[in-house]
Amino acid sequence: MGNSYAGQLKSARFEEALHNSIEASLRSSSGDPQPIFTQLYLEPDSYPAGMEGGGTLEDDDELDSSSPPLPYLQAPAPDGCCTLDGFCQAGKDLRLVSIATESIEVPAGFELVGAKSPSVPEHILVCAVDRRFLPDENGKNALLGFSGNCVGCGEKGFRYFTEFSNHINLKLSTQPKKQKHLKYYLVKNAQGALCKGPLICWKGETGSSSSSSSSSSCSAAITSSHCALSPPPGALIFQQLKHFYW
Repeated sequence: MGNSYAGQLKSARFEEALHNSIEASLRSSSGDPQPIFTQLYLEPDSYPAGMEGGGTLEDDDELDSSSPPLPYLQAPAPDGCCTLDGFCQAGKDLRLVSIATESIEVPAGFELVGAKSPSVPEHILVCAVDRRFLPDENGKNALLGFSGNCVGCGEKGFRYFTEFSNHINLKLSTQPKKQKHLKYYLVKNAQGALCKGPLICWKGETGSSSSSSSSSSCSAAITSSHCALSPPPGALIFQQLKHFYW
C-alpha cells in the first residue's frame, strides 16, 4: 500500500509541476499561440487499461484513476463579469441548443468541440479548439497544452485550459484537464444546424480487443462526420519527461 500511494503521489506531483511549467511558459509567449514543445504529445498509454471491464469512453473518472485528483479552487471572476452557467464571462450564451443555427467563425486549423460542465450536465458548451491539441482518430498525437477561442464573445488566444475553463464558467472543483472536459466533436446536420458528433477519442490503443474496438469505431465515426484530423508527424513519448524531473 505504501509503495502504491508513494507512486501515485509522485505521479501527481510530476503532473502538477509540468502543468504549472507549461502554463508559465505559455503566459510569457507573444504573437500567435504556438505549442511550447512542438513534438511533445499526451501519452495515451498513461491512461489505465481498466476499460476492459466494460467501461466506455464517457467514463470521466477512468481518465484520472491512476493518480489522486488534484484539488482546485477556481479564481473568482473579475468584477462585473457574467458567472451564469452556460455563458462566458462576457455574458454570451455558449449552449449548443441556443447557438446551433448561428454563424460561428472557425479559424483555419480549428475544430468546434463540445465541453461539459458539472454545473449544467444537460448542456453542451460550444468551443473552438486548435486541432493540434486534439487527438487523431486513434486517440493519439495530441500536443500537450491548449489553444482555443471563445465562440460567444469572440475572444481569441486562450493558451492554457485553466484560463479557458474559467472564461466559459465551467466551475470545476478539480484541476481542469482538456481530456476530461472536452467531450465531443460538433458537426452540422442535413439542415445545417450544429449538433453533437462523435466522442473525442482521448484514449489510445492498449493492445486489448476492447480498446482496439473503441479506436476503430471512433475512427469510423470521425471519418463519416468529416472530422478527420491532421496531426503533425512524429511523437515524443510523454513518459520520457520523467527522466528529466526525477
